[in-house]
Amino acid sequence: MRFFAPLALVVLAGCTAVATGSTEAALRGGAQQAYFPSYPEGLFFAAAATCDEPGQTVVRPSRDEVRCESLPSPQAAAGLILEHNGTVEDLPRYVFAFRGVQSGTGYIVTADTHIRVPQRDGGARLLRLRDARLEAEMREILMIAGGRPVQTK
Repeated sequence: MRFFAPLALVVLAGCTAVATGSTEAALRGGAQQAYFPSYPEGLFFAAAATCDEPGQTVVRPSRDEVRCESLPSPQAAAGLILEHNGTVEDLPRYVFAFRGVQSGTGYIVTADTHIRVPQRDGGARLLRLRDARLEAEMREILMIAGGRPVQTK
C-alpha cells in the first residue's frame, strides 16, 4: 500500500506510545471514521487488494476487519526494538487497518495506522503518530469508498 511512505518517514522523527488498541486511543492518535449506509465490502476488498508490495501481509481476523502489515527496514526495526523494549523473535510492523462496527442500519468504519512493536512479555506496544497528511489520505480513502465523515471529539 502506498500509505506507508509518510508513516515510514515519521517513524524516525519520533513516536508517541499508546499502550492500548482501543478505538478511543486510535482516534486520539489520528484515526479517521466514516459512516457507511451498508456493509462496506468494496472498501475491505480494496484494502486487501492493494496490500501487495514485498514485505506486506494481509491479515483478515474477521469479516469486519482487514489490516495491511508491513515490515520496516532492518535499521528501522532495530531502532524500534531498542527504543521500545521489543523482541527480535517477532519483528515490529507498520499497520494500516480498517475496522467496521455495525451502527443502527449502517456501519462505522475506523481507518487506523500504527506501528506494533511486540514486547518480550508477549504483549505489544502500539505507537501512533499524528500526521496531518496521512490523516487526510485516510479520510479521502473512506470518502472515495462511499463513507460519510463521522465527527469525533
